[in-house]
Amino acid sequence: MVRVSFRPLAHDDLPDVVRWRSQPHVLRWFADLVPDLDTALQRYGPHLEGRTAVRLWVALLDEAPVGFFQHFPVASDDDIAVKVQDPRAVAFDYLLGEPSLLGRGWGSVMVETFCREVLVPRCPDAPRFVALADARNRRSLRVLRRCGFSQGLWIQLPTSDFAEIVCTAPRERFEASVEL
Repeated sequence: MVRVSFRPLAHDDLPDVVRWRSQPHVLRWFADLVPDLDTALQRYGPHLEGRTAVRLWVALLDEAPVGFFQHFPVASDDDIAVKVQDPRAVAFDYLLGEPSLLGRGWGSVMVETFCREVLVPRCPDAPRFVALADARNRRSLRVLRRCGFSQGLWIQLPTSDFAEIVCTAPRERFEASVEL
């Protein structure tokens, strides 16, 4: 049986992040390019050094790095706080970087596991977990729905050609599945 786990992202993981962020299936949804290690270090260095509220994680399948997750308190990001209107919630982003794993159910397994094994214990005061999904990203919306997230507010910014959907799940949804 394949085991899904997470570990904190380290500087040594940045080459994988650059590779994942360069994949066509990722570029479609993450417009901010990370083309090289220097850019990755500028973008993620402050988080790795603990100078921000963002925490970075590597998703592992049987100890092999396959994706990238990050989480942060909604209140720590003014833009997200306005969109979500729930300052006590914790927001997260994710990507499955390995193209060979797409369409095989791993996204749902990883999001479920991340919420249960990372967010529940590390964010004990968060009543809800939130992901903002691009309304055109049907694959991500399916993953979130399978994991118990409800679609809420649709946000269309005047400077954008797409809408974001605020997807929310109560922490209790994931606490019930925690093994003691």
